[in-house]
Amino acid sequence: MPRQSRKFTHEIALKAEKEFNKIGEGKLARQLLAIMAFEDNSAEQVAKIFKVSVRTVFRWLDKFIQHGVDGLKDKPKGHYPSKLTDSQWQQVRSWIINRKNSRNEPVQWTLEKIKQEIARTFDVDISLTSISKNLKKKGLAIKRPRPVHYKANKAAQEAFKKNS
Repeated sequence: MPRQSRKFTHEIALKAEKEFNKIGEGKLARQLLAIMAFEDNSAEQVAKIFKVSVRTVFRWLDKFIQHGVDGLKDKPKGHYPSKLTDSQWQQVRSWIINRKNSRNEPVQWTLEKIKQEIARTFDVDISLTSISKNLKKKGLAIKRPRPVHYKANKAAQEAFKKNS
């Protein structure tokens, strides 16, 4: 026994065509084209043309009937919430800008030192990647000092400089 064509009507095809004309290209446009093609073709033919399964064609149709074009759009993916609150990130930001830790001691910051200070102050274990990404979002970057050789003679270096 063949499958029913669900609740497909000519009005649905016209609505899909109207939405397609607004959009133009992309995944959403492809789905709308498949729905429009469903008017003159069977689900199997549409699936073959668009190289998807028949079930996918019916799923697109059901979503479009129930929710319109918004039903076909991808939903945003969830992300883990930040382990630190905004006020805690503001505190971390002030540490970096002032070059002082939570005990008001001067510090040359590295990501590892920030991680340790966050663990000590807020009792939160946070990854270096997470710290780096959050600092970048806040417009901060850790400045790294130039390496200094342990045998370097500061006086000889100053005397060597052209502008000194």
